[in-house]
Amino acid sequence: MIYIDELIFLNFIIDYIILDFTSKISKINTTYKKIILSCLFGEISIIYLFLNTSNILLILFKLFIGLIMVLIAFGFNDIKTYINNILYFYSFSFLLGGTLYYFKMESLLRYRFYLLLIPLMMDTYKYVFNDLKVALNTRYRVTIYLNNGQILFLNGFMDTGNNLIDPVTNKKVIIINKNIDEDYMLVPYKTIDNTSLIKCFKPKKVYIDGLGERNDILVGITNKKFIGFNCLLNNYLMEE
Repeated sequence: MIYIDELIFLNFIIDYIILDFTSKISKINTTYKKIILSCLFGEISIIYLFLNTSNILLILFKLFIGLIMVLIAFGFNDIKTYINNILYFYSFSFLLGGTLYYFKMESLLRYRFYLLLIPLMMDTYKYVFNDLKVALNTRYRVTIYLNNGQILFLNGFMDTGNNLIDPVTNKKVIIINKNIDEDYMLVPYKTIDNTSLIKCFKPKKVYIDGLGERNDILVGITNKKFIGFNCLLNNYLMEE
């Protein structure tokens, strides 16, 4: 027998692990605060215990809760990324839920025991989704610390075509499509048929998941829309 408070706690822990794992696999940058808020919203799903309804309505209700949870945890950048996040979230949910159901986690004693096994289960699932990770190996979570104290959490894409280097500072240029209140400099860049200038600023520091903290970066500003990411990384970052 599991009491309601124990069930709420268990549901929160499992949701947190699934969302955190989804973030790591999809390499979507988020914050622990957003994940916690998403988990708290997910506690609404406990209501199904007190509903006398059909299985179809119950499934639709839980699916709706999951859609909102993904939106809270990772936001909405574009429809493709949102759908991918939903697929990851439900894939991990079904895998983890199926595993726990198989072991028939009914008692508090088992509940505590299997909580310890959940991280091991999720690490095992990493191998199941290895091909997905390979397909997403050009995606990086990027954190930019601005000079005014603000912090940008971005989803970066490693573009082999971006080799822009500032000829004065010799710093690598990454590009974002956000307007930032900073002191700008103009950096020349070449296209196929002409030469132009791009507004850039020197951030306080940049942290790229998997590449570490970087102080050799300038941030360029563009008005172009990106699909599936909001930070275009520099190919030269992979050479170090």
